Amino acid sequence: MPKHMRAIVIDRYGGPEEMRETELPVPEPRAGEVRVRIRAVSVNPVDWKMRQGAQGQPLPLVLGRDVAGEIDALGPGVSGVGVGERVFGALLGPRSNGAYAQFACAPLQFFGPKPGMLSFAQAAAVPIAGMTAYVSLVFKARMRAGETLFIAGGAGGVGVHAIPLARRLGAETVLTTAGSDASEAFLVRELKVPAAQILRYDGLTLDGMTERVLALNGGRPVMTACDFVGGTMKRLCCRVVEFDGQVVTAVEEPPDFDLNVWSARASPLRARSASVHLVNLGARAREGTPADWETYRDALSTLGHWLETGHIPPPPVTLLGPLNETSIRAAHRRLEEGHVRGKLVLTVE
Repeated sequence: MPKHMRAIVIDRYGGPEEMRETELPVPEPRAGEVRVRIRAVSVNPVDWKMRQGAQGQPLPLVLGRDVAGEIDALGPGVSGVGVGERVFGALLGPRSNGAYAQFACAPLQFFGPKPGMLSFAQAAAVPIAGMTAYVSLVFKARMRAGETLFIAGGAGGVGVHAIPLARRLGAETVLTTAGSDASEAFLVRELKVPAAQILRYDGLTLDGMTERVLALNGGRPVMTACDFVGGTMKRLCCRVVEFDGQVVTAVEEPPDFDLNVWSARASPLRARSASVHLVNLGARAREGTPADWETYRDALSTLGHWLETGHIPPPPVTLLGPLNETSIRAAHRRLEEGHVRGKLVLTVE
Protein backbone atom coordinates (compact mmCIF):
# COMPACT_ATOMS: atom_id res chain seq x y z
CA MET A 1 0.00 0.00 0.00
CA PRO A 2 1.51 3.37 -1.01
CA LYS A 3 1.95 6.00 1.68
CA HIS A 4 1.19 8.91 -0.65
CA MET A 5 -1.38 9.62 -3.36
CA ARG A 6 -1.77 12.08 -6.20
CA ALA A 7 -4.39 14.78 -5.66
CA ILE A 8 -5.50 18.11 -7.09
CA VAL A 9 -5.55 20.88 -4.49
CA ILE A 10 -6.19 24.60 -4.26
CA ASP A 11 -4.12 26.77 -1.92
CA ARG A 12 -6.21 29.87 -2.51
CA TYR A 13 -9.60 30.67 -3.99
CA GLY A 14 -9.80 31.83 -7.59
CA GLY A 15 -9.93 30.57 -11.15
CA PRO A 16 -9.21 27.13 -12.60
CA GLU A 17 -5.50 27.95 -12.69
CA GLU A 18 -5.42 27.71 -8.89
CA MET A 19 -5.82 23.93 -9.07
CA ARG A 20 -2.48 22.11 -8.92
CA GLU A 21 -1.37 18.50 -8.71
CA THR A 22 0.55 17.38 -5.64
CA GLU A 23 1.14 14.41 -3.34
CA LEU A 24 -0.74 13.91 -0.08
CA PRO A 25 -0.66 11.14 2.52
CA VAL A 26 -3.09 8.31 1.86
CA PRO A 27 -5.89 8.79 4.43
CA GLU A 28 -6.78 6.18 7.04
CA PRO A 29 -10.48 5.39 7.61
CA ARG A 30 -11.89 6.32 11.00
CA ALA A 31 -14.68 4.53 12.86
CA GLY A 32 -17.66 3.95 10.55
CA GLU A 33 -15.71 4.93 7.43
CA VAL A 34 -14.46 3.10 4.36
CA ARG A 35 -11.53 4.05 2.19
CA VAL A 36 -12.22 4.00 -1.53
CA ARG A 37 -9.68 3.66 -4.31
CA ILE A 38 -11.17 6.17 -6.72
CA ARG A 39 -11.43 5.11 -10.36
CA ALA A 40 -13.55 7.94 -11.81
CA VAL A 41 -14.93 11.32 -10.76
CA SER A 42 -17.43 13.74 -12.23
CA VAL A 43 -17.62 17.50 -11.82
CA ASN A 44 -20.56 19.51 -10.51
CA PRO A 45 -21.35 23.25 -10.44
CA VAL A 46 -20.72 23.25 -6.69
CA ASP A 47 -17.08 22.35 -7.44
CA TRP A 48 -16.25 25.58 -9.23
CA LYS A 49 -18.32 27.60 -6.78
CA MET A 50 -16.29 26.13 -3.92
CA ARG A 51 -13.11 26.85 -5.89
CA GLN A 52 -14.14 30.50 -5.88
CA GLY A 53 -14.72 30.42 -2.12
CA ALA A 54 -18.51 30.04 -1.98
CA GLN A 55 -18.46 27.88 1.15
CA GLY A 56 -15.32 29.31 2.72
CA GLN A 57 -13.75 25.94 3.53
CA PRO A 58 -10.23 25.85 5.00
CA LEU A 59 -7.31 25.73 2.60
CA PRO A 60 -5.52 23.81 1.15
CA LEU A 61 -8.57 22.00 -0.20
CA VAL A 62 -9.22 18.97 -2.42
CA LEU A 63 -12.40 19.61 -4.39
CA GLY A 64 -14.87 17.15 -5.89
CA ARG A 65 -17.78 15.09 -4.58
CA ASP A 66 -18.76 12.37 -7.09
CA VAL A 67 -16.74 9.14 -7.02
CA ALA A 68 -16.83 5.56 -8.22
CA GLY A 69 -14.25 2.99 -7.23
CA GLU A 70 -13.43 0.06 -4.96
CA ILE A 71 -13.44 -0.23 -1.19
CA ASP A 72 -9.80 -0.39 -0.19
CA ALA A 73 -9.97 -0.49 3.61
CA LEU A 74 -12.55 -0.62 6.41
CA GLY A 75 -12.59 1.56 9.49
CA PRO A 76 -13.44 0.24 12.96
CA GLY A 77 -17.05 -0.86 13.31
CA VAL A 78 -17.80 -1.18 9.60
CA SER A 79 -19.66 -4.33 8.61
CA GLY A 80 -21.78 -5.59 5.73
CA VAL A 81 -19.21 -4.73 3.05
CA GLY A 82 -15.77 -6.02 2.15
CA VAL A 83 -12.52 -4.86 0.64
CA GLY A 84 -12.68 -4.97 -3.14
CA GLU A 85 -16.40 -4.22 -3.44
CA ARG A 86 -17.23 -1.70 -6.15
CA VAL A 87 -19.13 1.36 -4.98
CA PHE A 88 -20.29 4.78 -6.09
CA GLY A 89 -21.06 7.69 -3.83
CA ALA A 90 -20.87 11.31 -2.80
CA LEU A 91 -18.20 12.84 -0.57
CA LEU A 92 -20.52 14.99 1.50
CA GLY A 93 -20.03 16.28 5.02
CA PRO A 94 -17.36 14.40 7.02
CA ARG A 95 -14.65 12.96 4.77
CA SER A 96 -10.88 12.81 4.53
CA ASN A 97 -10.63 14.78 1.29
CA GLY A 98 -12.46 15.52 -1.93
CA ALA A 99 -12.81 13.42 -5.06
CA TYR A 100 -9.92 14.85 -7.06
CA ALA A 101 -7.52 12.25 -5.64
CA GLN A 102 -6.63 8.57 -5.79
CA PHE A 103 -8.15 7.72 -2.40
CA ALA A 104 -10.79 9.15 -0.06
CA CYS A 105 -12.37 8.09 3.23
CA ALA A 106 -15.99 8.77 4.16
CA PRO A 107 -18.80 7.15 6.17
CA LEU A 108 -20.20 3.99 4.60
CA GLN A 109 -23.64 5.66 4.36
CA PHE A 110 -22.33 7.94 1.59
CA PHE A 111 -21.84 4.99 -0.78
CA GLY A 112 -23.97 2.41 -2.55
CA PRO A 113 -23.12 -0.72 -4.56
CA LYS A 114 -22.01 0.22 -8.07
CA PRO A 115 -24.42 -1.13 -10.70
CA GLY A 116 -22.56 -3.91 -12.49
CA MET A 117 -23.68 -2.86 -15.97
CA LEU A 118 -22.27 0.66 -15.52
CA SER A 119 -18.64 1.55 -16.09
CA PHE A 120 -16.84 3.45 -13.33
CA ALA A 121 -17.16 6.57 -15.48
CA GLN A 122 -20.93 6.17 -15.84
CA ALA A 123 -21.34 5.40 -12.13
CA ALA A 124 -19.33 8.47 -11.12
CA ALA A 125 -21.83 10.63 -13.02
CA VAL A 126 -24.74 9.52 -10.84
CA PRO A 127 -24.39 10.36 -7.10
CA ILE A 128 -24.82 14.13 -6.67
CA ALA A 129 -27.02 14.81 -9.70
CA GLY A 130 -28.91 11.53 -9.45
CA MET A 131 -29.68 11.95 -5.76
CA THR A 132 -30.69 15.58 -6.34
CA ALA A 133 -33.19 14.44 -8.97
CA TYR A 134 -34.38 11.62 -6.70
CA VAL A 135 -34.91 13.90 -3.70
CA SER A 136 -36.63 16.51 -5.90
CA LEU A 137 -39.15 14.11 -7.40
CA VAL A 138 -39.61 11.46 -4.70
CA PHE A 139 -39.14 13.29 -1.38
CA LYS A 140 -40.24 16.79 -2.33
CA ALA A 141 -42.69 16.62 -5.25
CA ARG A 142 -43.97 13.15 -4.25
CA MET A 143 -44.77 12.63 -7.91
CA ARG A 144 -47.77 10.54 -8.81
CA ALA A 145 -48.45 8.64 -11.98
CA GLY A 146 -50.22 10.66 -14.66
CA GLU A 147 -48.83 14.07 -13.70
CA THR A 148 -47.32 16.55 -16.14
CA LEU A 149 -43.89 17.85 -15.16
CA PHE A 150 -41.81 20.83 -16.32
CA ILE A 151 -38.04 20.58 -15.86
CA ALA A 152 -35.91 23.68 -16.38
CA GLY A 153 -32.49 22.44 -17.45
CA GLY A 154 -33.28 19.03 -18.87
CA ALA A 155 -29.96 18.70 -20.69
CA GLY A 156 -27.90 19.56 -17.61
CA GLY A 157 -26.35 17.29 -15.01
CA VAL A 158 -29.47 16.97 -12.83
CA GLY A 159 -31.91 17.13 -15.74
CA VAL A 160 -30.49 14.07 -17.48
CA HIS A 161 -31.34 12.09 -14.35
CA ALA A 162 -34.66 13.79 -13.61
CA ILE A 163 -36.26 13.17 -17.03
CA PRO A 164 -35.93 9.36 -17.06
CA LEU A 165 -36.66 9.24 -13.32
CA ALA A 166 -39.93 11.15 -13.87
CA ARG A 167 -40.90 8.61 -16.52
CA ARG A 168 -40.03 5.77 -14.12
CA LEU A 169 -42.38 7.37 -11.58
CA GLY A 170 -45.19 7.48 -14.13
CA ALA A 171 -45.18 11.05 -15.41
CA GLU A 172 -47.61 11.43 -18.29
CA THR A 173 -45.66 14.23 -19.99
CA VAL A 174 -42.23 15.72 -19.25
CA LEU A 175 -41.67 19.21 -20.66
CA THR A 176 -38.19 20.71 -20.61
CA THR A 177 -35.97 23.46 -22.01
CA ALA A 178 -33.28 23.92 -24.65
CA GLY A 179 -31.33 27.07 -25.43
CA SER A 180 -29.76 25.91 -28.70
CA ASP A 181 -30.10 23.49 -31.60
CA ALA A 182 -27.38 21.35 -30.03
CA SER A 183 -29.21 21.10 -26.70
CA GLU A 184 -32.48 20.25 -28.43
CA ALA A 185 -30.80 17.58 -30.53
CA PHE A 186 -29.17 16.15 -27.38
CA LEU A 187 -32.53 15.92 -25.60
CA VAL A 188 -34.19 14.24 -28.57
CA ARG A 189 -31.30 11.83 -29.25
CA GLU A 190 -30.06 10.93 -25.76
CA LEU A 191 -33.18 11.32 -23.60
CA LYS A 192 -35.88 10.58 -26.18
CA VAL A 193 -37.75 13.83 -25.46
CA PRO A 194 -40.12 14.70 -28.33
CA ALA A 195 -39.35 18.08 -29.89
CA ALA A 196 -42.98 19.05 -29.22
CA GLN A 197 -42.21 18.88 -25.47
CA ILE A 198 -39.15 21.15 -25.55
CA LEU A 199 -39.25 24.89 -24.85
CA ARG A 200 -36.80 26.71 -27.14
CA TYR A 201 -36.32 29.79 -24.99
CA ASP A 202 -33.64 31.59 -27.02
CA GLY A 203 -34.90 35.07 -27.86
CA LEU A 204 -38.04 34.80 -25.72
CA THR A 205 -39.03 37.09 -22.86
CA LEU A 206 -40.28 35.64 -19.58
CA ASP A 207 -43.83 36.32 -20.73
CA GLY A 208 -43.10 34.60 -24.03
CA MET A 209 -41.61 31.58 -22.29
CA THR A 210 -44.61 31.32 -19.98
CA GLU A 211 -47.04 31.35 -22.91
CA ARG A 212 -44.98 28.76 -24.73
CA VAL A 213 -44.82 26.32 -21.78
CA LEU A 214 -48.58 26.54 -21.31
CA ALA A 215 -49.09 25.97 -25.03
CA LEU A 216 -46.84 22.89 -24.91
CA ASN A 217 -49.14 21.52 -22.21
CA GLY A 218 -52.35 22.11 -24.12
CA GLY A 219 -52.97 25.51 -22.53
CA ARG A 220 -52.81 24.20 -18.94
CA PRO A 221 -50.28 24.81 -16.16
CA VAL A 222 -48.25 21.88 -14.80
CA MET A 223 -48.60 20.25 -11.40
CA THR A 224 -44.84 20.19 -10.71
CA ALA A 225 -42.11 22.49 -12.01
CA CYS A 226 -38.46 21.71 -11.23
CA ASP A 227 -35.81 24.43 -11.34
CA PHE A 228 -32.32 23.06 -11.97
CA VAL A 229 -30.99 26.29 -13.54
CA GLY A 230 -31.98 29.26 -11.38
CA GLY A 231 -32.54 32.92 -12.21
CA THR A 232 -35.11 33.48 -14.93
CA MET A 233 -35.91 29.77 -15.06
CA LYS A 234 -36.90 29.84 -11.38
CA ARG A 235 -39.30 32.69 -12.15
CA LEU A 236 -40.66 30.71 -15.10
CA CYS A 237 -41.29 27.65 -12.91
CA CYS A 238 -43.28 29.79 -10.50
CA ARG A 239 -45.42 31.12 -13.35
CA VAL A 240 -46.36 27.84 -15.01
CA VAL A 241 -47.41 25.84 -11.96
CA GLU A 242 -51.02 24.70 -11.44
CA PHE A 243 -53.35 25.57 -8.54
CA ASP A 244 -52.06 23.72 -5.47
CA GLY A 245 -49.05 22.65 -7.51
CA GLN A 246 -45.42 22.84 -6.48
CA VAL A 247 -42.09 24.28 -7.50
CA VAL A 248 -38.97 22.32 -6.55
CA THR A 249 -35.64 24.14 -6.78
CA ALA A 250 -32.13 22.87 -6.18
CA VAL A 251 -30.48 26.18 -7.10
CA GLU A 252 -29.43 28.80 -4.56
CA GLU A 253 -29.90 32.46 -5.51
CA PRO A 254 -27.86 35.53 -4.51
CA PRO A 255 -29.18 37.72 -1.66
CA ASP A 256 -30.46 40.36 -4.07
CA PHE A 257 -32.61 37.89 -6.08
CA ASP A 258 -36.05 39.49 -6.16
CA LEU A 259 -38.92 37.01 -6.09
CA ASN A 260 -41.93 37.91 -3.98
CA VAL A 261 -43.26 34.70 -2.43
CA TRP A 262 -45.66 36.00 0.21
CA SER A 263 -47.78 38.75 -1.32
CA ALA A 264 -51.31 37.74 -2.37
CA ARG A 265 -51.08 40.11 -5.34
CA ALA A 266 -47.45 39.95 -6.41
CA SER A 267 -46.48 36.34 -5.68
CA PRO A 268 -46.98 33.92 -8.59
CA LEU A 269 -47.00 31.09 -6.03
CA ARG A 270 -49.52 32.56 -3.61
CA ALA A 271 -51.79 33.44 -6.52
CA ARG A 272 -51.89 29.72 -7.33
CA SER A 273 -51.92 28.53 -3.70
CA ALA A 274 -48.77 26.65 -4.72
CA SER A 275 -45.84 25.47 -2.63
CA VAL A 276 -42.08 25.74 -3.05
CA HIS A 277 -39.59 23.08 -1.96
CA LEU A 278 -35.88 23.69 -1.45
CA VAL A 279 -33.44 20.87 -2.14
CA ASN A 280 -30.11 21.01 -0.28
CA LEU A 281 -28.56 17.60 -0.79
CA GLY A 282 -25.70 18.17 1.64
CA ALA A 283 -27.84 19.34 4.56
CA ARG A 284 -28.10 15.88 6.17
CA ALA A 285 -24.36 15.32 5.81
CA ARG A 286 -23.46 18.65 7.44
CA GLU A 287 -26.13 18.93 10.11
CA GLY A 288 -27.43 15.39 10.63
CA THR A 289 -26.37 12.28 12.49
CA PRO A 290 -25.21 8.95 11.05
CA ALA A 291 -28.83 7.77 11.25
CA ASP A 292 -29.84 10.67 8.97
CA TRP A 293 -27.12 9.70 6.50
CA GLU A 294 -28.83 6.38 5.77
CA THR A 295 -31.04 8.35 3.36
CA TYR A 296 -28.06 8.72 1.02
CA ARG A 297 -27.33 4.99 0.97
CA ASP A 298 -31.02 4.22 0.43
CA ALA A 299 -31.23 6.67 -2.49
CA LEU A 300 -28.04 5.36 -4.10
CA SER A 301 -29.19 1.76 -3.65
CA THR A 302 -32.55 2.52 -5.28
CA LEU A 303 -30.97 4.41 -8.17
CA GLY A 304 -28.42 1.62 -8.58
CA HIS A 305 -31.15 -1.02 -8.70
CA TRP A 306 -33.14 0.91 -11.31
CA LEU A 307 -30.00 1.41 -13.39
CA GLU A 308 -29.08 -2.27 -13.06
CA THR A 309 -32.54 -3.44 -14.12
CA GLY A 310 -32.86 -0.98 -16.98
CA HIS A 311 -35.76 0.97 -15.48
CA ILE A 312 -33.70 4.13 -15.97
CA PRO A 313 -30.82 4.51 -18.46
CA PRO A 314 -27.22 5.43 -17.60
CA PRO A 315 -26.63 9.19 -17.74
CA PRO A 316 -24.94 10.59 -20.87
CA VAL A 317 -21.29 11.35 -20.06
CA THR A 318 -18.43 13.15 -21.75
CA LEU A 319 -15.04 11.65 -20.89
CA LEU A 320 -12.26 14.21 -20.53
CA GLY A 321 -9.42 11.75 -19.98
CA PRO A 322 -7.33 11.05 -16.87
CA LEU A 323 -7.53 13.41 -13.90
CA ASN A 324 -4.63 15.88 -13.93
CA GLU A 325 -4.08 19.64 -13.77
CA THR A 326 -4.86 20.19 -17.44
CA SER A 327 -8.00 18.05 -17.62
CA ILE A 328 -9.60 19.29 -14.39
CA ARG A 329 -8.95 22.92 -15.29
CA ALA A 330 -10.60 22.30 -18.68
CA ALA A 331 -13.56 20.62 -16.98
CA HIS A 332 -14.09 23.57 -14.64
CA ARG A 333 -13.89 26.07 -17.50
CA ARG A 334 -16.49 24.16 -19.51
CA LEU A 335 -18.81 23.79 -16.55
CA GLU A 336 -18.47 27.42 -15.51
CA GLU A 337 -19.22 28.63 -19.03
CA GLY A 338 -22.54 26.77 -18.87
CA HIS A 339 -24.61 24.76 -21.35
CA VAL A 340 -22.78 21.51 -20.62
CA ARG A 341 -24.95 18.62 -21.75
CA GLY A 342 -24.96 15.59 -19.48
CA LYS A 343 -22.02 15.01 -17.12
CA LEU A 344 -18.29 15.65 -17.46
CA VAL A 345 -16.23 12.71 -16.16
CA LEU A 346 -12.53 12.04 -15.58
CA THR A 347 -10.81 8.73 -14.87
CA VAL A 348 -8.32 8.33 -12.01
CA GLU A 349 -5.22 6.27 -12.75
